[in-house]
Amino acid sequence: MSLVANIGTAVRLMIESKKGLVRIIDTETNIKDRTDDPIGALALGSDTDKLYIHKGSGYWLVIDTNPA
Repeated sequence: MSLVANIGTAVRLMIESKKGLVRIIDTETNIKDRTDDPIGALALGSDTDKLYIHKGSGYWLVIDTNPA
């Protein structure tokens, strides 16, 4: 299994166990519309399986967890 696939699996397991740092699970559009989250907030796109990290001022860094 590739590193990217392992990351995607790890993110899903964190959410399922509710012990991880991902606190926002929503669609990509709704995540990108959020502006008041603290820097470093983590989100998972329920429609994309991408991980989003809030960089401040409404800017989200996107990490694609789907294998290429």
